[in-house]
Amino acid sequence: MNRRIPVILDTDIGNDIDDTWALGQLLNSPELDLKLVLTSTGDTEYRARVAAKFLRDAGYGDVPVGIGIPRNDGSPETLHEYVKGFRLADYPGEIHADGIGKALELMEAESGLAIIGIAPATNLAELASRRPELAERVRLTAMLGSIDRQHGGRPGAVAEYNVALDLAASRRLFRSKWREFLITPLDHCGAIRLRGEEFRRILDSPQPVPRLIVEQYALWRRYWGEASPPEESSILYDTAAVALAVSPGCAELERMRLEVTPDGFLRRSAGGSEVTVAVRLPDPEKFNRRLLSVLLRETSSDTTLQKGQIDETKPEFHAY
Repeated sequence: MNRRIPVILDTDIGNDIDDTWALGQLLNSPELDLKLVLTSTGDTEYRARVAAKFLRDAGYGDVPVGIGIPRNDGSPETLHEYVKGFRLADYPGEIHADGIGKALELMEAESGLAIIGIAPATNLAELASRRPELAERVRLTAMLGSIDRQHGGRPGAVAEYNVALDLAASRRLFRSKWREFLITPLDHCGAIRLRGEEFRRILDSPQPVPRLIVEQYALWRRYWGEASPPEESSILYDTAAVALAVSPGCAELERMRLEVTPDGFLRRSAGGSEVTVAVRLPDPEKFNRRLLSVLLRETSSDTTLQKGQIDETKPEFHAY
């Protein structure tokens, strides 16, 4: 059976700007059907406001937004200026104060559900702990960790933010069981940027998703004291997780046994959990072209790309 893939996005939007790019990418991906945006980390109500305003202004005000587990963890809140004066009551769609409860409802009701995780592991670990039998029915694709390479493709592992910020949750997550657990660590996603003509096409686009990304990017740069006009995107780590949810074939994949160490690293271990790891982005230029085409709604009208086939036994491997 061919149909769009139902998706929950777990995000700490309103921190790094790559979450916004990934949300726009997901909205414009014809293979994916966004059922819930679930906010994670720090002030999750603030993050829900950022997500809700973006969704409304992009023309997706019918997508439900769930408020996830708040944490007093000092995570940055970079887009308060973006949501100044905007209240969750202004959102036309559903707002779920118990975002975890809503996510569990979807995990039980939706056949072939996928979760895309682009935040620290707080919500994901809670979902798997509270209803482990539901997690075993769900495909999880997450931006997590650093195996052999780090930011910008430099050699050597680091204690990556999404793993290290809520270490207890990360350790619980890697001990949980999912139907498929696929991660994009920094080895795969740590050097993704749009530059030159590709980036200028985003800046110049009148379409809602690119226009709103550019608006948030300017405010994000202002928060960090960047005054000059941008000539390229920041690193778009989270876009790799959305792409992998559509097409694991966009990466070189390897099965590994991994564990989360007490110092926040993700290490190979004979006693670790078996995970599918995107170890390398084999064709960065092709990835960027596809990402740009999605953000600008230039995707193919090919039936496979439009519908997204759900295989009940394994992840799909479309060309990306």
